[in-house]
Amino acid sequence: MLCTRLLSPIVLSVISEGLPISTSLLEAISQDRPNSAVFPSPPEPHHVPPFRTEIAGAKQTNKFWSNWAVEEGRWMPIYPMPYVLQMASPANLMISRCHDPMVVYGDNFTNGAEKIRYYFSPTINEFGMGTAEETNLTNLDLIIVKEGLFGIHAQLRGQGRNITFPIYSGMTYVSGLYQGYTPQITSTRAIVAVDWVRNGTWSLRNNGGKEFRLYALQLDGHFVDASIQFGVDGRMNQVFTGWLRLAEVQAESDREVLDAHATAVLVDWDLDVETGLVKYSFRKNGDVDTPLLHFAYAHHQKLLVQQEMSTLQPMLAPTKGQMAGVIGDTWLMQIDMSKVNQLGFLLPGRADDLAPLALEQLAEFEDGWRQTILRGSYYFSGKGFQKIGSLCLLLEDFYGTNHRYTQLCSDILVKGFRCFYIPGEPDCSGAPIGSYYESEWGGIASKEGFGDSGCRTADFGNACYNDHHFHFGYFVVAAAMLVKLRPEYASDVAFTSYVETLIRDTTNPSIEDSFFPAFRSFDWFDLHSWSRGVVPSPDGKDQESTSEELNLLYGIQLWGRVTRVGGKLEQLGATMLALCIMTVQEFFLMKVDNLHHPKDFAQNHVTGIFFQNKVDYATWFGWKIEYIHGIQMLPLTPALVLARSPEFCQEEWDHILSKLPLPATDPWTSIIITGTLAIINSTLASDYMVTAAVDDGLTRVWAQYWIRTAQESHRLFFSTTTSTTRTSLSTSTFTQLSTSFRSSADGTTEKWGQESSGTDHLAQSVFLLLAFLCKELLDFR
Repeated sequence: MLCTRLLSPIVLSVISEGLPISTSLLEAISQDRPNSAVFPSPPEPHHVPPFRTEIAGAKQTNKFWSNWAVEEGRWMPIYPMPYVLQMASPANLMISRCHDPMVVYGDNFTNGAEKIRYYFSPTINEFGMGTAEETNLTNLDLIIVKEGLFGIHAQLRGQGRNITFPIYSGMTYVSGLYQGYTPQITSTRAIVAVDWVRNGTWSLRNNGGKEFRLYALQLDGHFVDASIQFGVDGRMNQVFTGWLRLAEVQAESDREVLDAHATAVLVDWDLDVETGLVKYSFRKNGDVDTPLLHFAYAHHQKLLVQQEMSTLQPMLAPTKGQMAGVIGDTWLMQIDMSKVNQLGFLLPGRADDLAPLALEQLAEFEDGWRQTILRGSYYFSGKGFQKIGSLCLLLEDFYGTNHRYTQLCSDILVKGFRCFYIPGEPDCSGAPIGSYYESEWGGIASKEGFGDSGCRTADFGNACYNDHHFHFGYFVVAAAMLVKLRPEYASDVAFTSYVETLIRDTTNPSIEDSFFPAFRSFDWFDLHSWSRGVVPSPDGKDQESTSEELNLLYGIQLWGRVTRVGGKLEQLGATMLALCIMTVQEFFLMKVDNLHHPKDFAQNHVTGIFFQNKVDYATWFGWKIEYIHGIQMLPLTPALVLARSPEFCQEEWDHILSKLPLPATDPWTSIIITGTLAIINSTLASDYMVTAAVDDGLTRVWAQYWIRTAQESHRLFFSTTTSTTRTSLSTSTFTQLSTSFRSSADGTTEKWGQESSGTDHLAQSVFLLLAFLCKELLDFR
């Protein structure tokens, strides 16, 4: 009877798929202003203030349109993908689209003459939407009048008339709502044909051989009548109030497809997220029944649930490969959560013989902790916090939570954090000078460089909102470690408020929290984060260190687990982490058969600096191959293991890293050895680490522990096939559950395999063990 009850379909579903999906995860963490004693208001304006925007309150800083949100970037391109848009005289929104990227090969001093060092898509403005009345952009204002997670409404505004452009990621058509202007279609090439097809539909061609479809719609979204015409010069025959739309035709069959969906004009876009599920709800203009046609990247197509694909010719985006047309007013995407929901604070396995080395490291930090975590910079201070926190976890694993060694270590974290969240705390020399909460953009910006040109460079541009998801991720992970070791800090309001302010700054999950933009860093279309902040760039936003992004999302998952038992923040972090891991594997960590980059670029195996319009095998801080690969490997966390598959690591090691000198005196050697070699050959990695210098974000004991456990962790997760519908309970699962049971029962460190839910871990582990045993008995029978 007991086994029958335990193995009901519901129970099997929970065991195989994780927690059941319930409600939206997009709930505000807080709706209060950050603590003004810790984050005071700035005494001066921001160095790069918002420009020509009607967005009240917090504004996005790291999205594809951010060039247009600041004065110096107003005439730079933006990248909604697959189209590239740019304002140009005379008063035109110009449309460029990548066909063949420009490639630049390396040489003997870079990555070799046989491999591409970087590639980019040149801007070629094929067609543009403008007006016959305005001949100079200086007579107009370009104003951002609406902003969301996926795009903006940008308005060209003249005297008593305007054009509003709803611009969204993945849009198939470029649309403009005209109010009182005479439309003028232009091209930087010569327009050679403007052919009427039927009412409201024309075919455009230029002397570059490019064909676009042009549509004119009434305000309600239906096609205009025969009174509306375009001349051979691209000018409409009258002042117009209604919609114009342009879309590229790549194949003859595209014309019919584009015509069929032309009346479905995208004007807004809602997001909902549940555990393992992402839902897009597209809002259209008017009351037309025509389903939306929208472009999807390759990873979208793998995640989509029962979605109708279009026969539209796939379109090449500047940097992420082909995009395919999807039909429907909603998208539902599902990601497998079975692996991320098993992440704990440590990898599975024990290495108790490393305990003496851990004590040596603890002795060093007892006297020198300030030099490790009070380093003047948020980035380097954060690395120090997580470095010490990782040591504390090992001490807990070796000696137990309440042992004096573990408590001594966690005391260091306590003292360090007090220097950040308690104003005037003594003995904090070397800490960063602090941050403001500023309301122009809505966020936490470093005081260093806030009002001057140092904004762009000091602490990697923290004051200009660059790399916050890298910097603050270290603090969030370390804070979760502290609460794991000292649960009473979950009730310390000053401490939790500080940590959650950092989470809100990078990953605010709700528009109800008006003090920060929703999801500053994470792009819910691209399914990974962007850096750069408010400093504009002709190549758009960029992402350099995928591993440091994973670290933040992993930290949010852990923080939600230790502070909000049964809450939604943990599952939001886990869902974002699962999505990001898939995206990183799809586009950033390249095996030789990667289809999304030029073949001779994929041989580099990592992308380097991944812009929206350019991929550059480099880093911001140097050209050494160790830097380019190593920045994708730090910090070492259980989440990193999921992103770096053994197959990828083997290719990266065989083709590139094994050919490097890897001198023992170079700290980057320790990163390369732990981040790649340890995953495929722990014995050789251990030999390397005997004499290797250690990176400043790593301890020798953590490196050795990682080498002992990382390869086995990969066997656990990559040797078996998981399914989004049913995963059988194997011997390895029994081992995981046993580990979970042991960890819950004796109070030692939670390891990979422990379920992340709001139920009591001990009770849940017993339940799952009983379920496993019952299943084995039934199978035996």
